Amino acid sequence: MATVAATGALPAPYPRYESCPPINNNILLGDDSNYLPFMPFADDPTFDYHDYLADHKGLAWQEGGYRDSDVLAIVLETARRLQREHGMSMETIDKTGILPLTLCTTSVWGAIWTEKMSDRIPWPGSSRASAPALSDITPPAADDLKTRLQDYLTLWCPRLECLQGHCFTHATEQHNIDFAVPAVPGQERFRLQSAQTPCGNDCTLRHRPIHERDVAWSDADLEELRVICHIAPPTTPCELARLCHKPCFEVAVVAPRVSIKRKKGRPKDKHDEPQDPQYERHLYGTEVPPHFIPNKPCNHPGPCIHNGGCACAANAAHCSRSCGCSALCARRWKGCKCATMVVKQHKRGPRELMQPCSTDYCPCRKAKRECDPEVCAPCPEDSSCRNMQLQRGVPKRVEVKQSKHGMGLFLAEAVHECDLIIEYVGELIYEATFQTRNELSQHLGRNYVFGLNDQISVDSTRAGNPARFINHAPARRANVEVSILLVDGEQRIGVYAKRQMAPGTELLLDYGPEFPITGAES
Repeated sequence: MATVAATGALPAPYPRYESCPPINNNILLGDDSNYLPFMPFADDPTFDYHDYLADHKGLAWQEGGYRDSDVLAIVLETARRLQREHGMSMETIDKTGILPLTLCTTSVWGAIWTEKMSDRIPWPGSSRASAPALSDITPPAADDLKTRLQDYLTLWCPRLECLQGHCFTHATEQHNIDFAVPAVPGQERFRLQSAQTPCGNDCTLRHRPIHERDVAWSDADLEELRVICHIAPPTTPCELARLCHKPCFEVAVVAPRVSIKRKKGRPKDKHDEPQDPQYERHLYGTEVPPHFIPNKPCNHPGPCIHNGGCACAANAAHCSRSCGCSALCARRWKGCKCATMVVKQHKRGPRELMQPCSTDYCPCRKAKRECDPEVCAPCPEDSSCRNMQLQRGVPKRVEVKQSKHGMGLFLAEAVHECDLIIEYVGELIYEATFQTRNELSQHLGRNYVFGLNDQISVDSTRAGNPARFINHAPARRANVEVSILLVDGEQRIGVYAKRQMAPGTELLLDYGPEFPITGAES
């Protein structure tokens, strides 16, 4: 074997840093487990593991059934034999509650999924080689439209600004198809619109009227139309006929019969809201309160009032487009008219002057919330609105490389003042987990936590994006600043340019007085 002699000086090693999986959006974690899966810094005698262990209930591997491969193998072999010999489905076996592990994945990973993520250990007598693979999720029947749609609601985030599969940001927001609650806000009963133009020879406009007893539909056909009518806005029989593959003239007769009359919410009365002019100013005030904590989108029958079960009303919050109420809801943020005002003021001026919502004259910007394209007129998402940068998702190009402070974040393109450079993302953790993780951060001498509100922090230690590499500088030298904005009902952290900067500029942020920095002024 030939020996290669290295000549010259070796490259300097990179400074210490922590790597993490890259993410584009926040991940809702909540709290870490009360049981430690491993002891951090086990080979570091300077780490006080006794104090750290005292913050937990124990060690995970000391708990019964924790990742026991023998228990997992026995449970899955039992499931295979029950399915093969007795025809039991995985859901039926789970409902009995006899096995120590859940087979199917629900809010936690099931045993079937866990086995797929680990190496299989062969053992004598197993039927795994001859039996078909167990299904973690049983596909619904082809004619079961409601279950198929519910699966999509479970797998895909229904929030309009998200719409991602297996969303980890809104994982706790489970939406169910409930015939008792209108799927279309304010629609207590499906409204069949009149057809204006014949859709074909079977159109109700060209066919003689028939009685519903002359229509022979199966129960599955009726249930499918009932589901379509539940989720559809006011629709003509022509459109319904195309969806359910039935003659239009039959749909016109059957649809009014299968649509469900839902229970109305309690009507609003004079006792629901205080008759005080200060109330309107409080509800539509100029700024999000400093200790405001967003709630989940409301979804309930009736108006959004304190006594009507509205989560937004109970939290003194505005409804958003992710709520189950209509765009005309009285609690909806009123939006701004900045774009209209800018066009009137600068209709003869240069194009670059027409950037609406760029100052605190914009009520949305002043209230620390991004514009809502549904209520701000006219602020479409493709406009020059300067207060929709987070929801449009158009950050600047950046690169991580070595700086005099260790690893740092540098611009890879020019930016203007107030441009969104990047969003600070990570795991959304509660206060108890923040306190526990803070012991690890202090031992490392590096902290990647950013406070979002009084209850939740964004921690990019274990998952994050390049924003975690922004170094500190005192306010007079910092060239970026952060702003916590309310975007469609949830708080997000944007990093914005304080001035115009060229490519190659290192981004520096004033961490604030609560963040301990050694030699911060140097």
